[in-house]
Amino acid sequence: MRISIASGKGGTGKTLVATNLAAVSDGALLVDLDVEEPNCHIFFGGDEVTRKQVCRPVPVIDTGRCTLCGNCAKVCEFHAIVVLPKQVLVFPELCHGCGACSMFCPEEAITEHDHPMGDVVRRESDGRRLLYGELRVGEASSAPLIRRVKSEIPDGASAVIDCPPGTACPAVECMKGSDICVLVTEPTPFGLHDLKLALEVCRKLRLRSGVFVNKQGIPGPDVRQFCEEHGVPVLGELEFGRAIAERYSRGELLIDSPAHRRVFEELRRSITEEQGRR
Repeated sequence: MRISIASGKGGTGKTLVATNLAAVSDGALLVDLDVEEPNCHIFFGGDEVTRKQVCRPVPVIDTGRCTLCGNCAKVCEFHAIVVLPKQVLVFPELCHGCGACSMFCPEEAITEHDHPMGDVVRRESDGRRLLYGELRVGEASSAPLIRRVKSEIPDGASAVIDCPPGTACPAVECMKGSDICVLVTEPTPFGLHDLKLALEVCRKLRLRSGVFVNKQGIPGPDVRQFCEEHGVPVLGELEFGRAIAERYSRGELLIDSPAHRRVFEELRRSITEEQGRR
């Protein structure tokens, strides 16, 4: 089973839930797809087993064959090519590697060269396995790297996927293909507002979802009531507490505490039961 852990906004505790859930799920692979700022390795540690460079194709213009016809610029949806009166400018940062420019070049003056965009990293430690991507600084699109990391998940393996926050393209790319998505939220006006957006994304993707309420107990909207009114299962909750924040800031998992371990074991059971209702 692939379980994606997502949130409508940052700071709700998504990574906290993903790391601790993976730690109590024996044999599960933790996959960090927040490739712009992966941090699950802080909590899982481990030795780096493999590191693979990931590239994307970008166009290179053969100025000897180019006639400045402008076809390449016309078909580029991402404005990565600009044809000037005497030269063609290519902006690799904007290119998505779709290949349309080379396909429609009548002079065959465009070839595609590999442009490094990041790495796929595997770590292992004490039976815990972690897979994540590292996007290079300056890269405009993380989706190609996210897809590559997902392709490295072994067939049939159980995986807990830590998605990037929000509801933009990177988060959607991470959530796609999951068996169930756990949306982590907090009882604040912003938390509830962005939870609604995330639930709408799950609905559009036809993805089964449930909610985990973090920082329970702080003054704010009643998230449980909202979920009950809209038929969204609440799969678990974690109380607000300074000790939790302190342990998280030190890069420590919560499951060493028996009370907190029960929270994530119960979350795992709730996910299994919810998935079984399909």
